Amino acid sequence: MRVLGGRREDARTAASRIRDALRTRITSGDLVGGARLREEEIAARHGVSRTPVREALRHLAAEGLVVILPHAGAQVAGYSLAEIDELFEIRSALQVLAATRAVERATPAAIRELRAQLRRCGVATRSNDVGAQMRENAKFHGMLHRAAASPQLEELLDAIDHRLRRYRAASLSAPQRPRTSLDEHRAILTAMARRDVQATRELVSEHSENARTAATRWYLEQDRRRTRRAEGGQR
Repeated sequence: MRVLGGRREDARTAASRIRDALRTRITSGDLVGGARLREEEIAARHGVSRTPVREALRHLAAEGLVVILPHAGAQVAGYSLAEIDELFEIRSALQVLAATRAVERATPAAIRELRAQLRRCGVATRSNDVGAQMRENAKFHGMLHRAAASPQLEELLDAIDHRLRRYRAASLSAPQRPRTSLDEHRAILTAMARRDVQATRELVSEHSENARTAATRWYLEQDRRRTRRAEGGQR
């Protein structure tokens, strides 16, 4: 049991800490698809037993970031380009539906909260901190989804977002994408505030497609790097 600030850290807290640390490494691209996640190494790195590590890996598997294979242990989940395209396509359709409902159902208070969140997104964008940009961007989308007042739709979008988190983070790391994404969010919210359903649908669809394009470029670049490393190792 690890001691933090003079107090013993319980297994549940340790599992949450390890889960968050691994999630950050996966979504940032530090751990790529197919990378082995050895329990003993993770336990040693975090100064804990293997029990909270197993719990953390189970949580990440439920999020779609990790796969646990019988007799082989855990590894970072990997998707093919076709799978990424399909997930983004599904996400786009759900986002358009959520935005359409949000236009019809969002309260004036919800619009004010979205505007306040956009200001926080602006601060994060100017900071050039991809982690902060991702957090504030995710909060904006979460608030937009909640404004649709459809718990089942929100749950489906959350599940897709978890699976695509690493690629969405990658898309924000592309040059100028954070600033462009912020401008797209502003346009979406302006259309929503006008209660313009058609404009909102078109802007959300365009925003989703731009995110997919940026993520696809990142994936292809990572694939080229993996190929070069493999070829270098064979020489």
